[in-house]
Amino acid sequence: MAAYYAFSTVSSTTGTYSTTYKSSRVSVMSSELDLAPQLSRVDLWSWLEDDEEKTKKIDCTKRLVKGFCHSNGDIGAMVERWFSELGVGWVLDLADDPSAGTSLLRTQPQRNSLTEKWIRALTLLEGRFVEGEHDAPAPVLFARFVEAAVLKMLPFVDALLLASADPDAATDTADATNGAQAPSERKLQTLMDVRDAVFRTSVEMEAQRSSGELVLSLLSAKKQGLDEVVWNTMEEVRTSILNNNDDDNEWGIQTRQGSPDICKVTRSLVTYIKCLTVDYWRVNSIVRTAAKLGNYVPPHNKTDPVYTLMVDTVSSLQVRLAKRSESFPDHSLRFLFLINNTHFIWQQLHSLYRIKYHVATLTPKIEDYIQKYLQVSWEPVLSCLHNGTPRCFRTNSALPKFDSEFQKTYTAQKLWKVPDPKLRTRLRKAIVEKVVPGSTRYLEDNNVTNPGVTPQEREEMLMELFEG
Repeated sequence: MAAYYAFSTVSSTTGTYSTTYKSSRVSVMSSELDLAPQLSRVDLWSWLEDDEEKTKKIDCTKRLVKGFCHSNGDIGAMVERWFSELGVGWVLDLADDPSAGTSLLRTQPQRNSLTEKWIRALTLLEGRFVEGEHDAPAPVLFARFVEAAVLKMLPFVDALLLASADPDAATDTADATNGAQAPSERKLQTLMDVRDAVFRTSVEMEAQRSSGELVLSLLSAKKQGLDEVVWNTMEEVRTSILNNNDDDNEWGIQTRQGSPDICKVTRSLVTYIKCLTVDYWRVNSIVRTAAKLGNYVPPHNKTDPVYTLMVDTVSSLQVRLAKRSESFPDHSLRFLFLINNTHFIWQQLHSLYRIKYHVATLTPKIEDYIQKYLQVSWEPVLSCLHNGTPRCFRTNSALPKFDSEFQKTYTAQKLWKVPDPKLRTRLRKAIVEKVVPGSTRYLEDNNVTNPGVTPQEREEMLMELFEG
């Protein structure tokens, strides 16, 4: 007779564990699972775990079963003992006094640490099954233990939501550069991890059909609450980045002239979009729920609100970049800023299947920015050689003025930054093709045999631009 408890099956003859899952026992708890038809319900979970983690869970489950067998059916005592062993005894304080979470979860580092322990403990209670132990407790009795433990753990969700919504809660101020997450992004990641753990537990417990309506309805309510808060936090992250008007460092305006480098706002929103793609299946459920509740109104393609959200974010970023570029006093710098940032968006997102066709529209925009940059930067330099006066009536050579303007533009732009090597080479070659042929023709047409700077030397100079 099989007793349904935890993750794995225990052979009655060998005492070893396997990960057989009785798929016939699974009922559909949520349409969210149907969003990933290529994954079976077993694969959807086991895909997230490596063999070492599974082994740890199995060993922990075995200790749980043995401990329960010696608890004389005292569910309360076993729950307390189990929480203590897993290092989550503090959840009992939250169950008795929800306000205790205010101090317990006040800072983001505390939330991260306690959330990780809480998820691990909840995961170990997700129902698969153990069978064959001679002294195994009755399935109904053990199911009562699992329900009791889960009910004691759920107040943590309420405490986390309250702490996340508290504007006075302290946050760590670690710099978000060099790949580190900003506080709002860490908050979002924490909420999504808890939301996934609650969802998994809901699916597993309903699959066992041994849990009461109370615990299942509470899990469903917690998931719905988390979905709403996760969506609100997603929008908080997105809008706070887009609406950052005050911090010039976020936009690369670091000097009076400004910096054409890729700004923090671009990097942050690109990371945001990539996260939507990587976590598409779970994000899709959250965004669809927000759309159904009227919290999000997709401007187009209502059948795929996540796609719409990503496209809308890219478009909004383009508008903000164009507006911010107007703050550059130098038009050449303005277009170089747009080239760098638009190219970065294309470079990071063009391989993402879900939005690659939209991102492809950035390619002609980048080329347009390059042509406008050449026009405002180097066309004035070349114009020094274009003199409408017939050569026989000219009294002065145009070459000194050309050399002066060339040197001035070259010196000003040599240390401007184009961080991507391929884009840097592309721009250099475009400038060479714009400037060198024109200056060479002038030398040939005017029989200049000993110019101060040869076309070859000029080309070598231009190939040194944009090292930053």
